[in-house]
Amino acid sequence: MHVCTDKNSTPTLFPPAAEPCATAPQPLSKIPAAYPDKARQKRKEGSVTLGLVVNKDGSVSGVHVLREVSKDIDQAAVEAVSQWKFEPGTYQGSPVDVETTVTVNFRLNPVVQTENPKGQGAASNDFQNLYSDASEAYKREDYATAANLFRRLTAISPQNGYAWNDLGRALLALNELDAAAKALQTSINLDPSGRYAYNNLGRVYWRQQKYEQAEAQFRKQMVVNPDDHYAHASLGDMLRDEHKCNEAMPELQKALSLSPNNAEILVAEGECDLDLGNRAKGLSELQQATSVSTAPKIFNSAAYVLAERNIELDMAEKWSERCLTIENTRLQNISLDHLTAEQLNYVFWTAGYWDTRGWIYFLRGENNSARSYLEAAWSLLAIPTVGDHLGQVYEKLGRSQDAARVYSMAIASADQPTRARVDADDLADLKKRLKRLAEGNANATIAQGNVDLKKKGVIAIPNEGSVDGSADFAVKVSTAGKPITQFHQLNGDQALARFADLLPAARLPVSLPESTTIEVPLRGILTCRSGEKDCRFALLKLDEAVNLTRTEMALGSLKQETSTAKDPGVYDDAAMGMRISLPDDWKLIRVEPGSFSSPRNAMFGKPGSTAMFMLTREHFEGPIELYMKMLNRFFSQKVDFSRSGEEGVKRDGLTGTRWVVSWNENGIGYSSVIEMFSVGDDYYRMTTLAPKEVYGRYAETFEDMLRSVQFPMMRVDSHLLDSPK
Repeated sequence: MHVCTDKNSTPTLFPPAAEPCATAPQPLSKIPAAYPDKARQKRKEGSVTLGLVVNKDGSVSGVHVLREVSKDIDQAAVEAVSQWKFEPGTYQGSPVDVETTVTVNFRLNPVVQTENPKGQGAASNDFQNLYSDASEAYKREDYATAANLFRRLTAISPQNGYAWNDLGRALLALNELDAAAKALQTSINLDPSGRYAYNNLGRVYWRQQKYEQAEAQFRKQMVVNPDDHYAHASLGDMLRDEHKCNEAMPELQKALSLSPNNAEILVAEGECDLDLGNRAKGLSELQQATSVSTAPKIFNSAAYVLAERNIELDMAEKWSERCLTIENTRLQNISLDHLTAEQLNYVFWTAGYWDTRGWIYFLRGENNSARSYLEAAWSLLAIPTVGDHLGQVYEKLGRSQDAARVYSMAIASADQPTRARVDADDLADLKKRLKRLAEGNANATIAQGNVDLKKKGVIAIPNEGSVDGSADFAVKVSTAGKPITQFHQLNGDQALARFADLLPAARLPVSLPESTTIEVPLRGILTCRSGEKDCRFALLKLDEAVNLTRTEMALGSLKQETSTAKDPGVYDDAAMGMRISLPDDWKLIRVEPGSFSSPRNAMFGKPGSTAMFMLTREHFEGPIELYMKMLNRFFSQKVDFSRSGEEGVKRDGLTGTRWVVSWNENGIGYSSVIEMFSVGDDYYRMTTLAPKEVYGRYAETFEDMLRSVQFPMMRVDSHLLDSPK
């Protein structure tokens, strides 16, 4: 059966279908394609479009190539997609086999050309190694470290255009827009035919709302490479933001032809088609976007497009609910002493998703539900759009003074650095609404809003004992029947440790939506002065918290590598993210480096023994329940497989799951214990393994090894904030 389209879709949006059609299957887990070595060496890139059947059990069959790139790349795409798992399509509420298509993109980082006069091979190697370190930092979103390393590269090789371009990208990610523009312009001056810098400079100008300058850069990129889908998509997106959909559509259509089934481009096309009066086509494009992507932001973007236009609110709510369901699973079982940048980043996006849900409630006339979600969003993400929405709710509820206060703070927030996009239309509407409520005192009200904004997120705590010092705290706000706030000191003066028990009694200026089960991690700094009666606890803005945690994790990894490198009884692998103490005579046997699409494994053993211990880290896009289901499915294919139990276990502050399993392989029975832990989309696994006849001899050793496992990359060290010497 085919997927419903704008010609044969569900009757809630379109005329009744001439032929039966199914809802689109939703990917649950995507195995990224491995880049073939030969293609990588030849710098071969492209997009493979595949046809396939998603069976009613969610498995994949009949994968075949519709749009080729090359034999090895095509095969890599087929092998990856064949392992994908889907939520099956349905017809009249029942799962059915559905024919569909997917696109797999193969893109490479640029080759770095180094200045290497004859006889300076070692210098070139040092440059390449440093460049690799910088690129890895950028990939793991440690933008501060990446920017510092790229600065070193530009100092070493000031004529290298690629290094300047990548420095500009890192600075853009840090929202240091003026510095980013200078770095990217330097890259362009050095290499006017470069394939990347014009695009990135256009993005900087777009963020600065310099639309004409941004458009000029995107068009220069198209001169260099007419088939650059990023340039066409960026220009189309920007023109759409300027409400120039007649000009935007050709660019978006070109981008989609170069990158088929790109969900972000489909959302942009859908928005423009709706504004151009092509309602059926626009809705179809939004539906297609949500069928080809499982990313929460795509569901949220599609829902917001409908909410902004006050149409199809049932569908908007459905997409919003799906978005929040995915994100909420990522914000469960948060460990405050292992708080990660990824978890804090989820909070940033969740605040935006709450804004969408609150706005949908407001449009439905459900003002109290709208208030609950929008107050929660505003407490975490004070930007003009959220303030505009919350203020309108307050006005509907007759709270004009509260509305004016929020409007003034929202206007002031437009001048604050943030990676969140400032919507020029929302900002203009805010000023009109405030002018109406302020009765001629708008400027004074905005000035007060700036003062209030600076105080937002700050609370006073009695300074009992006249303590002097400062400390950094992790915070968790959760709902389990009633709101609960927990504090955990990460570093700083130990004299302030007792405040972890006093802070929960204070009223933290953070709210969560009613009837929501979620854990929200945050960070804040407590400052006390002996001569002052109150200490000051200030929550970090989400951007600041994310960047700080990324830097700490990178420094922590480096410090742990240095401190344990000389200890033969300790295995500590920063890429693995785990450390283990080895018993006498146990050695590392083999390391499988892994990749984004395959797990990293480290195997340990003892000479002459058939027992083995293994550490595994892998990336998996899905909740822990799905991960365990797929792992169980893998083992259940083995002969005489059995799982005797499942229980919770805690290792180094992380809570996970423990299995005891056995199976038969080549006539030999094996016993094994598997422990699994997850942090975001990173999954950590420890496995003990031995033939049943000898497992008992090593049972105690295995338990000691399991207890010794630590996760140093997720631990915040008290000295990490010291400036490097």
